[in-house]
Amino acid sequence: MEVTNKFITIKGHIEDAPQVSDFELKTESFSLSVVSGSKDVIIKNLYVSIDPYQINRMKSYSSSQKSSTYAGRITPGQVIEAYGVGIVVASGHPDFEKDELVAGLLSWGEYSIYKEGGILHKLDAMGFPLSYHVGILGKFLIIILITPQLLLLPPL
Repeated sequence: MEVTNKFITIKGHIEDAPQVSDFELKTESFSLSVVSGSKDVIIKNLYVSIDPYQINRMKSYSSSQKSSTYAGRITPGQVIEAYGVGIVVASGHPDFEKDELVAGLLSWGEYSIYKEGGILHKLDAMGFPLSYHVGILGKFLIIILITPQLLLLPPL
């Protein structure tokens, strides 16, 4: 089945603070089925993070663009990726099943496709609203889970 996927792009590289006029809403046909034999995952995006570091990604040049493959320059007209939360619509990947909550690198759009090698993991909401998982619970929860005793230590 195909749907019309709406997504946000930048019109051109941005050198100052972004303005609404710097962005464009685009649409394209999007298949809600995975290719047989692939490990693709189709995700309905529920929340995406709009982080300050993405301003540097929107510029024609920023030194941070070389720091990580995930901080690279955004190409005008192309979908913007960000950390987000979604629900699996279809999956060819053995680790992800339909209707599971996931978090990872998604797009600023209604739907995303995860390809093997990307960033995606199952999400246990732990009773928190899903929107919390694109902020402090999403990116930094692992630090808290690994070192909970540090939170309880008295100051030195």
